[in-house]
Amino acid sequence: MASFNGTLSDQLNISLRRINRDLERVILHDPDVPSRSIVAKSVLDLIRAGGKRLRPMMTIVGSRFGTDVESEDVYRLASAAELIHVASLIHDDILDQSDTRRGQPALHCKTGIYDAVHIGNYIMCRVIELLTASGKDHEPYAHDLASITTTQLCLGEYQQMELKYNFDLSLDAYWEKTRNKTALLMATCLQLGAKAAGADEHVIDQLYAFGDQLGMAFQVRDDILDFTQSSESLGKPAGVDLRNGHATLPVILAMRDASIAAKIHGLKADSPDDAFDEAIALIHRSGTLDEALQMSHEFMKQAWNITEQLSSYPAHRDLKALWHYFEARTY
Repeated sequence: MASFNGTLSDQLNISLRRINRDLERVILHDPDVPSRSIVAKSVLDLIRAGGKRLRPMMTIVGSRFGTDVESEDVYRLASAAELIHVASLIHDDILDQSDTRRGQPALHCKTGIYDAVHIGNYIMCRVIELLTASGKDHEPYAHDLASITTTQLCLGEYQQMELKYNFDLSLDAYWEKTRNKTALLMATCLQLGAKAAGADEHVIDQLYAFGDQLGMAFQVRDDILDFTQSSESLGKPAGVDLRNGHATLPVILAMRDASIAAKIHGLKADSPDDAFDEAIALIHRSGTLDEALQMSHEFMKQAWNITEQLSSYPAHRDLKALWHYFEARTY
């Protein structure tokens, strides 16, 4: 596996301090929500708990392919993209009944499910308000991100909920779910950053394709890490996807073996931990984790080819930094 030296923000010369400050300002400057309210405090706690900030950084990188680089519009989009991601994590944790997030108690465990749902909804409304506050110039971005919001939080999560404990998911259905759940937002971050900076249309399209391929690889790697990493390193329980009835890529590939398929088909929400542990051990021995990793590499190969096509732009070096970071990801 590739290595990655330093932090991604340093490699990209992007200030995480500014991104975090802008995120906090979005909440603190909302006249309708007191800064001491449970809503504001909960969102600020989520922001301050950390996170990779991949999506805002991808938005900023996208802007470097245009003429109006890293403008206020771009940083506004960057904040909006991260808040969409934060809201999706709140809803994910509720649907998956996950107790932890980034090593801390999940929001619904602290506030209750009812309040957590409303806080997630508030974040989404604040995103649209943020993007439309400055007039018509932002309407195209508000429309695009509103569409992503609908897809990211509704369609992708509905598919995940509807397919729980349906382990006969086809590869095509898996790729569609993965694109909706993960790749779409990453691709849109690069695309909208470039649009806001006035980049050429063909470049915008290539950046979208690059983000799509990275996002697909990212989710496949996430599926693999769920089987291979400890709960301490991931910040969430290990093996949680299978235990929550999600047919991730290693599971789908392992189901081609009839004996493994029989074992996995027997898993239900009330199955004992031993049954899940046995299924996880079978998947480890099946070789499908390596096969899934190779599929991830194929997406990464396509993404690399796009960076080569954009080599006449100085910012293609930033795409390569993103590529190396994703390729080396172990958490």
